[in-house]
Amino acid sequence: MQRTPPSVENIARSVRQLLRSGLPLPDGLNDPVLLDLRGVVARSVDPESRLDRVASLSRLLESLIVRYPDDVLSEAARTIFAVTPGTRGTTLTERRARAATEASYDQEHFRKKIEPKIVQRVAWLLHQDAQQYTPRDSGLRGSTPYEVSGDTPYISRDDLSSQDSAEREEAVSELWGYVYFLRAAILRVERLKATTADDVDGQRSLDDAISQRDALIQPLQILIRRYIDRYGETLMSGNAEFRAAQLLRLAGWRGAE
Repeated sequence: MQRTPPSVENIARSVRQLLRSGLPLPDGLNDPVLLDLRGVVARSVDPESRLDRVASLSRLLESLIVRYPDDVLSEAARTIFAVTPGTRGTTLTERRARAATEASYDQEHFRKKIEPKIVQRVAWLLHQDAQQYTPRDSGLRGSTPYEVSGDTPYISRDDLSSQDSAEREEAVSELWGYVYFLRAAILRVERLKATTADDVDGQRSLDDAISQRDALIQPLQILIRRYIDRYGETLMSGNAEFRAAQLLRLAGWRGAE
């Protein structure tokens, strides 16, 4: 993972190479400039998996391009990256022609002048996103998942705009509450493992911590199944997107020893 994101220019060079395939990104992508971005790694359920990072980058790019911050070029940006319905699987030449028409430019001017601006803006968005994420290492033995730092959650008007919206946000909050309870329990167990030797009281504390940790697994699994049954696999936290079925792993759970 990169400690600091590459320059916008370096990111733009890599983003430009993605135009030929468009989204979703091909599984064979192996560009460390993009795949090692902190925002990409932070959104990956398994940061060690290149394929998972490719999927994470693909989702991140789509979310950024869907909300492309330019009313004049937003539709052209979505078209050139094959986000607009009907563009998936089309050639770059076909997408350029359609995007040029949507932006009211001739194709040559669009390719030489407008397309580079769109690529540069997407690169800037990726750069900004990467600056919001920081890997944190607990120092405990074993692998610890990356923790995502981003926007502080708050209750917006949209969250309360309907009963369904309010219920969904309530379900998401409950899920994350259990995820952090489990994470705290896992950290407690690992801390006690590292500090407990032949101390009888220490071993008793470790046994209690393991029991408390294990008691959180089934309730969280039930909440995850309920969420997926009603709302589907994806849930959001701030600007980050997560797969509900992977929340146990995200909390640090790898199964009982």
